[in-house]
Amino acid sequence: MKSSLFPCVALLCSFVLTLSADQITLKNGDRVSGKIVTSDDKTVTLKTDFAGEIKIDRTLITGITTDAPLNVTLKDAAPVQAKISGPTEGLQLQKADGSALTVKGESLVAIRDDASQKAFDREVERTKHPKFNDFWVGFVTLGVANSSGNSSTTSVSTAASAVRDAGRNKLSINFAQIYARQSTTIPVGETANRMGGSVRVDRNLSKRIFIYGINAYEYDKFLDLNLRMIAGGGFGYHVWANKKGFFDAYGGGNWNRETYDITSKVKPAVYLTQTRNAGELTLGEEFGYQPMSRLKLNEKLNFFPNMTNTGEYRMNFAATASVPIWKWLEFNVGFSSSYQSNPPIGKVGNDTILSTGIRASFDQTKR
Repeated sequence: MKSSLFPCVALLCSFVLTLSADQITLKNGDRVSGKIVTSDDKTVTLKTDFAGEIKIDRTLITGITTDAPLNVTLKDAAPVQAKISGPTEGLQLQKADGSALTVKGESLVAIRDDASQKAFDREVERTKHPKFNDFWVGFVTLGVANSSGNSSTTSVSTAASAVRDAGRNKLSINFAQIYARQSTTIPVGETANRMGGSVRVDRNLSKRIFIYGINAYEYDKFLDLNLRMIAGGGFGYHVWANKKGFFDAYGGGNWNRETYDITSKVKPAVYLTQTRNAGELTLGEEFGYQPMSRLKLNEKLNFFPNMTNTGEYRMNFAATASVPIWKWLEFNVGFSSSYQSNPPIGKVGNDTILSTGIRASFDQTKR
């Protein structure tokens, strides 16, 4: 008696659970039971006991039945809370007040349970009225190299980038630095000491066209560059953008003020300060792409023809590739090249940096 009672109880419990679950009917006649979590115009996310959360293509669905009211967003009507039942050709929305509404399946923009609806509402509010600490994406990179014994060298490179893209406005902050010294041969001392940073603000005028303003600073000891200060702006065009990446082209003008502290070769040393002021055109492009989930590529090229002293120019190029190691930790390879056609006498016009290191990334766009 007991042995025959157990299967009956199990069958009854299974039947009760099925009755209390949401149910989706497919074109092939199958029925999938669970709890509808959320849906968009392409898929319905169903939480099941046997497979966790699964996504079902909406084009395969011919019927929906829910055991509790859900938050339903409609194309041509106000959002409602209602139980759903029936075939997709004529879904019945049963409201809590007893009234009913019949709609076609294609009229459903979204279906969400209470938790998903609250999360969606929070994200809408955050998008409409973002706080300053919202929507930041960026990274901090550190590279260190040291040798001892027959050679004694130390080098440190750092880079940081933070971008806040909210609504029509975009704020970008960048910084890069490299320092190296050696004590293997005389003269002992620094072999590299360079840093630079910029702040740029973009504002979209339309889906494609934007304006921007930029303020940048550079220091390079071995170029005798005490300070390069740049202020400028212009127009840009969003050539291409999707979830995998973007390509922007832009152009405008800069005011460039350079101060050089030049040390003479004669003894005793004489220090000479030279200041250059010039107007420049700006022609540039920026490209970002993620060809696969574990690889991010970024590249930027800027060309600055000198309009005060025509024939002279500057050019900057930078490219990075990063691969995730663990969650927010990434391995990064970077290359940059900075060229100017009129360096101080005795100096080389082109400086290049190849660096590798560990990168910590952050993303405040996802909650």
